[in-house]
Amino acid sequence: MDIRGAFHFAGLGTRLAPVAVVHRPMEWEHERSQLLGRQISELGLSIRGTRVEQLTSRLHAEFAAREIAFRPPVYLSDEWGCPDGTPIIGVPFYLADDRLERIEAEQAGSIESDDEAMRYLRHEAGHAVNYAFRLHEREDFGPLFGDYSRPYREHYAADPLSRAHVRHILGWYAQKHPDEDFAETFAVWLTPGLDWRTEYAGWSALAKLEWVDAVMRDVSTQLPPIPELSDDDVPVEAMHWTIADGRPR
Repeated sequence: MDIRGAFHFAGLGTRLAPVAVVHRPMEWEHERSQLLGRQISELGLSIRGTRVEQLTSRLHAEFAAREIAFRPPVYLSDEWGCPDGTPIIGVPFYLADDRLERIEAEQAGSIESDDEAMRYLRHEAGHAVNYAFRLHEREDFGPLFGDYSRPYREHYAADPLSRAHVRHILGWYAQKHPDEDFAETFAVWLTPGLDWRTEYAGWSALAKLEWVDAVMRDVSTQLPPIPELSDDDVPVEAMHWTIADGRPR
């Protein structure tokens, strides 16, 4: 369920910093070189005390404000996403280390701002909620969001003028698949300070938002079981490749 795109660390070892940067300290060049050659699993990365912890706290506070007992767990992975069918949110590992953020920014041109990261977190929280409470199995899910069992395709035709889908992440992502439609609708519903009833008045997407509102009141006190992560879910402990090499595909 990656929503950001390709894994940007691939090939970092072969790309030099822009020539225009002439005042970079030699200490950083040495540290950068050392980091690029180390396996990610050896870096001792964790969420505690990092930007990821702050972002996660914001997300959980938004859940609390909605009086939802469930708090989606967050772990460091290679990209934004939820393991298929698992109510756990993966966050790119580089957001847990200033040095790795700097390398990512050098390679990709930018990194997620806090606002952008929160958009992604709310979206992935929508997946986590869907999987945790198996909302896609409800009889009234399909008539609103579509056939959940239909094939998931990376390339999809989007209608920029559609009022049947909310707009949250760029690219009309809600139109990609019913799973993404729900995740985007949930993210809009969760966003603090957004008057979605006014924002989507007259849109057929409003029925989806109202459904989410009703369903979340229905499950608000429930605490679903959370399965253990496996190496297939790509936690940082399972990333036995170097930053320079990128994830084996």
